[in-house]
Amino acid sequence: MSFAQKQFRDIRRGRISALKEVRRQQRIRNNLERQLFKRLTSLFRKFARTKAYLYQEFGVYDLNTAIQDLNEELLPTLSQHYRKVFRAVYKSANELHDRGTKDDDVFVMGKSIDFEAVVTSYYTGRTLVLTGISQRLANRVNKIIIQGREDNLTLSQISKNISEKVNPITRNRAATIARTETHNAASFANHSYYQTVQTDLGMSMVKKWVSTSDLRTRSAHSSANGQTRSMDEDFLIGGTPMGYAGDSKGGAKNVVNCRCVIIYADEQDIVLE
Repeated sequence: MSFAQKQFRDIRRGRISALKEVRRQQRIRNNLERQLFKRLTSLFRKFARTKAYLYQEFGVYDLNTAIQDLNEELLPTLSQHYRKVFRAVYKSANELHDRGTKDDDVFVMGKSIDFEAVVTSYYTGRTLVLTGISQRLANRVNKIIIQGREDNLTLSQISKNISEKVNPITRNRAATIARTETHNAASFANHSYYQTVQTDLGMSMVKKWVSTSDLRTRSAHSSANGQTRSMDEDFLIGGTPMGYAGDSKGGAKNVVNCRCVIIYADEQDIVLE
C-alpha cells in the first residue's frame, strides 16, 4: 500500500455519528471555555479594584492609559488561550484519525506544519475586536467617574461606585467573551486542520453545519442545521455567507455566544443524524 493510499484510508471514517462528533467537539470547547472564564473574571475584577483604589487615592483616571493597562493583560491572556485551543483541537483531530504522535498537537495527519504561523494569523485578525473589549470596560469606569463628579460625590463615593457597578458586570462579560472566543478559535482551528488535509492529500472534503437544538439557538442558525458544503464553499446563515461557525464574516449577530458545530468528512463518508 502506497503512502497516499494509507493517508486516504486514515482520513475516511465511513459512518460518522453527528451526535458523537458534536459531543466530542463540545467537550473540548467547554473545558477550555471554563479555564478562560476564570482568568477573565480575575483579570476584570483586578482592573476594577485597581482603578477604584487609584481614583480614591489620587482622584485621577486617564481613559487611554486605562485601555492600555487592560490591553497589556488581556491580549497576552487571549493569545495564550488561542494557542491552547489550537493545540487541543489539532491533537483531538489527530487522535480521531489514529494519527497521534508525541508532538501531535502541531501535526496534521502526521505532517508537520507551521503551527505558530497559523495561531499568529488568527490572533492578528482578532486584535481589533479584543482591543474593543478593553475600550468598553474602560469606558464603563470613565462614565461612572463622570457621573460621580456631576453628582458632586467624594472620591471615596466614586471609588465605591466603580467597585459596585463594574464588578457585577464583569462576570457576565467574562462568560460571553470566554464562550465566544473559545468557540470561534476552535472552529477556525478545526477548519484550518481539514483545509490542510484537503490541500495536502488532494481529497474532496465536505463540511456540515450542526446547530444546537434548544430555545437559545438563533432562528437563522436553527434553519442552517444540516447545510452541507464543500470545503471552499460558504454556508448561508440568515442570508450571510460564512465559511464555518464563528467565522468573522458573519458579524457579531452570528458569532457572539454561538454554539454551532461543523462536522468535516470525506465526501464518501456518511454523516448519520
